[in-house]
Amino acid sequence: MADVSPNASGPNTPGPKKKAGPKTWLAVSIALNVFLLGSLIGVGVIASKHFKPRPDKTGPALLHMTEGLSPANQETARQILTDAALAGESDMDQSRSFRKAAAELMLQPTPDPVAIQAEITKARRAESSAKDKIETAVISLLMQLPVEERAKVAEPLIKTPFRARAKALYDVKKAEEKAKASASASSSSH
Repeated sequence: MADVSPNASGPNTPGPKKKAGPKTWLAVSIALNVFLLGSLIGVGVIASKHFKPRPDKTGPALLHMTEGLSPANQETARQILTDAALAGESDMDQSRSFRKAAAELMLQPTPDPVAIQAEITKARRAESSAKDKIETAVISLLMQLPVEERAKVAEPLIKTPFRARAKALYDVKKAEEKAKASASASSSSH
């Protein structure tokens, strides 16, 4: 009879199992740590590409147009634009009060659309007054800058919303036509 004991080893029976030793655990631990370290580095590289810090846009947008100017001109521009914004703040406060009045009129049991529109129109006029102060300041800033820096400031001004740009171009065209008409009228009268 054949020996069927658990310690018998034959051609088809596996040998005794070895327990993993400290060297095996150390090798597995190192391999796992290298894998985890590589994963963290990969995540860091991907995150740095996709989550690049954006320029600080918390300040007023007009102040970002001064980027690229010389430090002295940049400081002058910031001061001019800040002064203009502060000068227009009373207009903006007035606009907010007109809009608040319009909102209160809307909440009445029988709202008066004409009165609501009148308050909103007053608010727009006040906002326009504040904007005019800032645009006048930008023009005075442009006149103080050298030509190459003037172009850096003018570029963001050109990139206004489509309707505003179209209106500005229309106004320029009308002013050119008026100047031509005035010039031709003065030349024909001589």
